[in-house]
Amino acid sequence: MTAVINLNDTSTAAREALRESLAISRGGQVTRLIVVFIGALPAVALLGAPVLLIWLAAMLTWDGLIVRQIERRWVVPAIESDLRSARLLRASMVLFGLGLSQVLPFTGWIMGGASGAAVAAAWALCAATQVFVFYSRDRLLLVAGIAPVVLCAILGPALGAGLSWESTAVTVFMLFAIAAGGAFVGRADALIARAAGEAAARHSAEASSLAKSRFIANMHHELRTPLNAIIGYTEMMREAAEEDGRNADIADLNRVLAAARMQLVMMSDLLAFAELQDGRSQLEPRMFDAAALVAAAADALRAGAETNGNALKLELGGDLGVCSDEQKVRHCVDHLLANACKFTRDGEIVIRASRERTARADWLVICIADTGVGIAPERMDSIFEPFTQVDDSMTRAADGAGVGLAITLRTARLLGGVVTVESTPGRGSTFTLRVPADLGVNLAIARPGAEAAA
Repeated sequence: MTAVINLNDTSTAAREALRESLAISRGGQVTRLIVVFIGALPAVALLGAPVLLIWLAAMLTWDGLIVRQIERRWVVPAIESDLRSARLLRASMVLFGLGLSQVLPFTGWIMGGASGAAVAAAWALCAATQVFVFYSRDRLLLVAGIAPVVLCAILGPALGAGLSWESTAVTVFMLFAIAAGGAFVGRADALIARAAGEAAARHSAEASSLAKSRFIANMHHELRTPLNAIIGYTEMMREAAEEDGRNADIADLNRVLAAARMQLVMMSDLLAFAELQDGRSQLEPRMFDAAALVAAAADALRAGAETNGNALKLELGGDLGVCSDEQKVRHCVDHLLANACKFTRDGEIVIRASRERTARADWLVICIADTGVGIAPERMDSIFEPFTQVDDSMTRAADGAGVGLAITLRTARLLGGVVTVESTPGRGSTFTLRVPADLGVNLAIARPGAEAAA
């Protein structure tokens, strides 16, 4: 043991280690006494009944009566008031108890010949294992418990067989076995401690994620109400300005409306992202016309596209009736289309929707191609990460929380599909959404990436 034994350690860990050793000792007391009795039976023929009975009486008296009284009267009360004294008293008890238990194997080494040596070796190794398991968390108790076992392993063979190669070999083997047992138990303790740490960290992360989701949900509710009021009153003021022909006021009110709606969308995106991240988003599949959905999404964002000087075109295939979660598919299309409008100036945006049937599945495929800024190759792997903009140089010009593509990818995966992207910097990008055309059937099928590669 290379660790330094600190007798003045009054940390919480030291208190917990001492309490744990007491709990283990009390919990395994009956089992330990039974094992002592059964394990001592083979020594009857070697040592004789009188010697064995005296030793058993001493062990039972110590472990069954005296230990419990000392723990109850002195050790347990001192844990809080005087931890140093409690640890020293407990270490003394362990030292005496293990020393008493080694009387049997020590006698076996001296009096039992070859058979006695075998029984003594087995007994000593079992005692060492007990020490490592019970006292591995407290170095002081560990040293106090292992010292009598090591002393017996060193002196027993030498006193029983004299100083010879045989006795030296037996001693070396015993010490090696004890050290190997200690290393194994130490490694097991380290693995258990690491697993406990990971479990605690995971629990903390889950609690933090739940608190974050609740906060976002509460903030969404608290902000949505005043934003809706702002939007409603601003629309009324704009109508009044239109009736009076106050064009300057109309322009200002349109800016207020755009900002309020943008904030509302951002809050909704953050809430949707939190629900997806926490696994709380549920699917509601039903039949709908994907062509009508794409056309409605295009109409909703056409004004924004034309504001940036973009031409918006639709290319819709036939037979686009599908069974999926219409709201989530629309959410994906809205995000991809808004992203194209945001990063394209004086260009063209084309939305294509088609049905793709393969031997294994039936897919709804929606492609949104633009002639915008494109995406640099080194950024392709990060664009679907949350709170990341496609082009950081345009962050100030391009509003948003940076979660649109992250929401789209996670929603597509929830639907059993995938989102892919092809892009050339300066020439534009093409985002492709592929989701099962029949959600109930295709959820059991693997992600389409492998099939597309085939």
